[in-house]
Amino acid sequence: MTEAIKVAVIGAGVMGKNHIKTYKSMQGVELVGVYDVSAEATKAAAETFGIKAFSSMEEVAANVDAVSVVTTSITHADVGEYFMNKGIHCMMEKPLATTEEGCMRLINAAKNNNVVLMVGHIERFNPAVEQMGRLLSDTSKIRSLTAQRMSAASGRITDVDVAMDLMIHDVEVIQSLVKSPVIHVQAASVKTEESPMGKDYISALLEFENGATANITASRITQSRVRTLTVTTDTNYIDMDFINQSINVHTQGRMPYVNQEEIPEWMNYGLKGSVEQLFIPTNQPLQAELTHFLKCVRGEAIPRVNGEQALDALRVIWEIEESLGFVSATEAESTSSKKAVA
Repeated sequence: MTEAIKVAVIGAGVMGKNHIKTYKSMQGVELVGVYDVSAEATKAAAETFGIKAFSSMEEVAANVDAVSVVTTSITHADVGEYFMNKGIHCMMEKPLATTEEGCMRLINAAKNNNVVLMVGHIERFNPAVEQMGRLLSDTSKIRSLTAQRMSAASGRITDVDVAMDLMIHDVEVIQSLVKSPVIHVQAASVKTEESPMGKDYISALLEFENGATANITASRITQSRVRTLTVTTDTNYIDMDFINQSINVHTQGRMPYVNQEEIPEWMNYGLKGSVEQLFIPTNQPLQAELTHFLKCVRGEAIPRVNGEQALDALRVIWEIEESLGFVSATEAESTSSKKAVA
């Protein structure tokens, strides 16, 4: 594909507008238009960004090569399957879908129609996460990881709990680093008057087949924005900040002495430590993600997060939700997806 790839954005909410704005700034892509189930939202976004306001998904499919699907989570399976069955490549914002059946529909549609299905786990395009992956090579054995992703309440996401909204980012990143199946999940939630079911503050402990563990906390009721990941390995301790795109590597060892016999007894336990702050060129993760998607459409790359990988992360999230009694609510929401799609 040598000509500019024709793209439309499906969904005109906050994240949909971010996709529109990013595509507008990129080379090698023609942002044709936008579609949302709300005609008013479609018109407003189209006027703001100077693009076409599509009146239906049928009209979109007849005019584009690829779409970014940035609709509510419960509509992903229906929307994505529709476009892939029309031969349209899909960049699907996370989560892939809200049920395993929905995920498999999308995975199979991509395979059956030979189109790209890429899932928008944007943190995989954070340069700090990319650098962390290089640091944690086969020579460094991961012992344990701790992730915190916390912030105050937001009206951006309302149709899923905090595990599906925020925690899934860290679950997917951690799975990509550990590269081992999750064999056991424990979880607890904080119940408040605003969130009596505990769906806005969840902590989970994951155990992996290779012996590593991960402690993950996600919150939508914390009055500070925190996005961190720490890793304990057999050789060092690494702390990473997703927001600042920074990494510090901590190492510690015994003090070197030339003549052990001459060491005073009080110095036998002397330690030395060092902290290495890595220089990481910063970027805009969404632009990097959409650039990668376009390369996949052109056949120049394979999706960094495909349908199967996204489903693996979701299976962990569903285990967490099940342990907290959330699954039935999620499934109930997903059954109404067709009503939400025009």
